[in-house]
Amino acid sequence: METEGPSEQIIRFGVYEVDLRAGEVLKNGSRIKLQEKPFQVLALLLERPGEVITREQLRQRLWPDVNVDFEHSLSTAIKKLRDALDDSADTPRFIETRPGRGYRFIYPVETKEEVSPAQTRFRPLWLAGLATVVLLAAAASYFFLAAPALTESDYILLTDFVNTTGDPVFDGTLKQALAVKLGESPFLNVFPERKVQETLPLMNLSPDEPVTLAVARDICQREDIKAILTGAIASLGSQYVITLNAEDCLSGDSLAREQVEAAGKEKVLAAFDGATSSLRGKLGESLSSIQKLDTPLEQATTSSLEALRALTLGDVLRGKGKVRESIPFFKRAIELDPDFALAYARLGNQYSQSGQSELAREARTKAFELRGRVSEKERFYIEGQYFSFVTGEIEKSIEAYESWTHTYPRDWVPYNNLSGQYGAVGQLAKALQAAQEALRLHTDSWHPYASAAGALQQLNRFDEAKEVLERGLAHLGEWEYAHTRLYTIAFLRSDREAMQRHLAALKGTNAEPRSWSLQSQTAAFSGKLEEARKLNQRVVDDAQRRNLASFAAGFASAQAWLEAEFGNRQRASEQATIALDMARNGRTLLNAASALAGSGHPDRAETLLDELGQQFPTNTLFQAVTLPTWQAVLETQRGNPASAIELLQSAAPYERGSLAPIYYRGHAYLALGEGAEAAAEFQKILDRRGINPLSILHPLARLGLARAYTLAGDTTRSRKHYQVFLTLWKEADPDIPILQEAQAEYARLQESEASVPAN
Repeated sequence: METEGPSEQIIRFGVYEVDLRAGEVLKNGSRIKLQEKPFQVLALLLERPGEVITREQLRQRLWPDVNVDFEHSLSTAIKKLRDALDDSADTPRFIETRPGRGYRFIYPVETKEEVSPAQTRFRPLWLAGLATVVLLAAAASYFFLAAPALTESDYILLTDFVNTTGDPVFDGTLKQALAVKLGESPFLNVFPERKVQETLPLMNLSPDEPVTLAVARDICQREDIKAILTGAIASLGSQYVITLNAEDCLSGDSLAREQVEAAGKEKVLAAFDGATSSLRGKLGESLSSIQKLDTPLEQATTSSLEALRALTLGDVLRGKGKVRESIPFFKRAIELDPDFALAYARLGNQYSQSGQSELAREARTKAFELRGRVSEKERFYIEGQYFSFVTGEIEKSIEAYESWTHTYPRDWVPYNNLSGQYGAVGQLAKALQAAQEALRLHTDSWHPYASAAGALQQLNRFDEAKEVLERGLAHLGEWEYAHTRLYTIAFLRSDREAMQRHLAALKGTNAEPRSWSLQSQTAAFSGKLEEARKLNQRVVDDAQRRNLASFAAGFASAQAWLEAEFGNRQRASEQATIALDMARNGRTLLNAASALAGSGHPDRAETLLDELGQQFPTNTLFQAVTLPTWQAVLETQRGNPASAIELLQSAAPYERGSLAPIYYRGHAYLALGEGAEAAAEFQKILDRRGINPLSILHPLARLGLARAYTLAGDTTRSRKHYQVFLTLWKEADPDIPILQEAQAEYARLQESEASVPAN
């Protein structure tokens, strides 16, 4: 099909690439199926992105035959096209329906421009109707011919706004609005507020000290910042005057200046919006970038100054790590503007950090429903969080974060989030690559250090993981999580002195309950079950004292699963019931179902698994890995190990970063009498020492390997693995059923070997 649009044959938007000549659509480089008519509709929409293509135009171009049922054919083509692009008519990302008129392609697009036979590049395709040719030419002469005031590597420090209006609603609010608008830019770098708060005490000032121009100049010299951006708002009767001025930190020369007037308080944000867009251009950002990424401020945030002020106050507390204290401010922002998507996103994050998982899901769902009312960057964040933590559609979460990296290649956050998502699906090399890119882009936050260390640990590169964490401690100072991770690495290296040192670093901190959990898991690893119980109960009691029922139930149910794996079936059942009485969140339901499945209560376990299935119908890992794993356990117990192995096939693509499906597949092979196959599964766990290193499945896999070699007739290897397991559990509680079974099995093996006559 010939098109009348751009002469370029390849068009890109988000993670998609359309080859008009070949009639192909690629997603992240892989071809997706799209029939001819839906493709022709897409090509026609891409001829004039941003413009409405009427139904009549579509009919004349694509369905000229009067005998065709045009309405049905068009509706079918649009639906197939949206399905192929994972788009939605209700919340469109690419194709917007204009009732009574037609359709419009609303996502920014780029076309591939030939440079040489061996080199191509993409350039933006301007949205129609944004400006006349004359205005574009004039703007281009300014933006592209004038020397840029800043480069991509330069930082801008924002001062507090000077508010002479006497109205406190502007205090902090316009600085927040400015940060949002500049944050849309993939070119400009705003110096992080957290770094400002860390720098002020070095100047003998409080972290809460207002950042005046004089203070900003001192910070600039300390941190080698290129520019200061000051702002002021003043009132003239009912009018408001807003001034923005960017100056060179060293010389004080003005780099760019904007002054606008607002005809009333309700017009301030709109006027401010235009001023910031113009300022971005004067500071060196390209016209194409501004046109592509310039969401109106009232859409990106809110039209309510009061709501924006509430969000600002919440963000101040959030930046200080005061999670629970910030929540009322985000709730207040939503009360003032029920469509404030950014406030819902903030609230969801804070609820999650405070352990209020159900409230976090509700807030994140609402943010997702309103994601058309945020900037492009925030939309990527909201989609990634929603697909990660609400629906569990991990592929869509990865797609959102990958799109974020394409649009904002210098932003470390999406790379860091991608690392976690890749790790969750077992793509460990990609997880490490993403974490390393996040750390390359940003060394002033603990998150990329933790992600890189976690990925290295999962790849059994323990010395490198330790080095990354120690580098973080040297650069950023103390952080409790670093000590929990370093404790685990010390455990892997059998360095007891280092283990105690990291536990001591956690004592008296907010992370001390985590240290009890680490010690509990360490005790269980060696079969010291009573010690493990006491330490885990200490965590449960502490969570209950702090009214964290979900946390308490999660740890209580984890103990129930441990009891089941050790063979204490009655105690496992009782502990599962106790945990479920505390809270019925996803983690508790899963642990309780696992405990009941392993303790001879298949009906109760199935009921809980059904409940989980209803809660997580779209969760990729639950449906492909978790649910089949515990269904397989039940099938093995019912005498159907072959069915168990078949059920676990869906887990195979994701299990590189997990242990449970491998472990229980090994047990299914044991039940089938297939020793060699069982040994191969248990050996995988021993080879993946960096995956959940404190899990009891590591020592129990050693026992499984001993049993597998017995079945395979290899008594030499079987004896070796029994000895290793029993040595590891030499100080274990003697009444643990699985230990008693192992001791009896080893004794029988020795007797059988002794009865074989020597040659």
